[in-house]
Amino acid sequence: MKWALKQRRSFSCSLPALLALLLFCASLPAAADVIQAGRDVQSAIDSAQPGDMVLVRAGEVNSFVVDRPLTIEGQDNPTISAAMQKPAIKVLSDGVTVSGFSIRGVAKDTTAKFNYYMQNPAAAANAGLDDPNSAIVVMGNDVAVENCSIFGAQVGIWAENVRGLALRNSSLEGCDIGASILQSREILVSGCRLEGCRKYGLNVEGSFDIEIADNSIVGNSNGGILLKESEEGAVSHNRISQNTFGLSLWSSSHCQVSANTADHNQYGILVTDSSNYNNITDNLAQDNSYSDIVTGFGIGISLQENSSYNLLAGNRATGNFNGLELSRGCQYNAVYGNNASDNRHGIRLNENRNNLIFGNNFYRNDINAYENLSLNIWNASRGNYYSDYRGRDGDGDGIGEEPYSLPGPESQSFDRMPLVRPFQGDVNSYSAAREEVARYALFPPAVESIPTTAVADGVVVISRQAPSSPPKWSDSSLHDSFDPSAPPFQKEIKL
Repeated sequence: MKWALKQRRSFSCSLPALLALLLFCASLPAAADVIQAGRDVQSAIDSAQPGDMVLVRAGEVNSFVVDRPLTIEGQDNPTISAAMQKPAIKVLSDGVTVSGFSIRGVAKDTTAKFNYYMQNPAAAANAGLDDPNSAIVVMGNDVAVENCSIFGAQVGIWAENVRGLALRNSSLEGCDIGASILQSREILVSGCRLEGCRKYGLNVEGSFDIEIADNSIVGNSNGGILLKESEEGAVSHNRISQNTFGLSLWSSSHCQVSANTADHNQYGILVTDSSNYNNITDNLAQDNSYSDIVTGFGIGISLQENSSYNLLAGNRATGNFNGLELSRGCQYNAVYGNNASDNRHGIRLNENRNNLIFGNNFYRNDINAYENLSLNIWNASRGNYYSDYRGRDGDGDGIGEEPYSLPGPESQSFDRMPLVRPFQGDVNSYSAAREEVARYALFPPAVESIPTTAVADGVVVISRQAPSSPPKWSDSSLHDSFDPSAPPFQKEIKL
């Protein structure tokens, strides 16, 4: 009896722990199932539970919609064809991974699109009539598209208002736009090939926290990468070649553009109307030259149209028409520790003031440094090295005793501390470069930045020339003037 009572008491004491264990086991997620799918992928998706994997066999398969968190993996590159206003793959759910598909897209065709909606009024009632023909549409968060190839779509991958999108190791070729990502955040594009697109390889607009790394951006007719009205972009280690605009920042801020190679573009790296701590550092811009306008014309790295408070440092520009360029209303930029060689102009500044240029090496350029209708600051605690400088260094401190006069129409600038040997200092001290800007950029506002006024019928009209947006090749003739066809900004004040 005593033994039996002891056993009953022992069992009674362990019962709560046993119940807790059973409840814990019941709460564990079931092991993910692997579902095999053939041509009808949608049926496999409809039968799957969240977290399952759908393996799709090789061959031609039908388009599908993913409305639950799944991994959809193609084996041996099954092929899907998109249709008019019907993507090959549409992702509606969060937490989806799609990989291993080859997709044939549908090009832009306005007439066919109009006929489609006329024949399918129900589809028109539930659709954005301006939506492009997209191969993959992403509408969920935390989505990955990997190891896919897309060809011939109006837009290869379209995503809008999403958070957490990763595009990895995929190719987007022969599209109007390879990938278009709008009003989104936490974006990664890595290891992709975006090639032969008619507008942009990669178009990112109104987005935040973007990483674009280790991609090949080649042969896109307009732009390779456009980062527009976006913040906190990191663009690094990309090969950007044979585009009109290789990489364009437009109205973007707090971006880091580093260690990219830009070659054989009309513009290698173009920064337009972009201010507030964009760092353009350690890039190679070489042989950016096209002869459509002027023989050999092409720009390595260009800051344009009111781009201010940026850092251009540690870059190498060689074999371009203009190696480095600042044009039209750019102020308070630091240009530091760059090497510009074997260009038509090592650096050219047009219609700017208050930029600080120091610690750079300009050598073997036809014209090492050139200033047009500008007034900038060409030395701080040190100046720049110019291979055509012939001044003396009597005290041996490495700084010439005679100033270097900057050539150019109406140029009033001098480098008062030109270096007699190439600068080999610490080009990574970027915070020090910004402090030099604050200390030395002391000129008053430029006259050309003051708007013009006129009185007409009792109304004061204040006008300021508008920058081109987005930038177009036809807007510029050697970057010395605005596009005369661009309308001015105007504001009316009643008298």
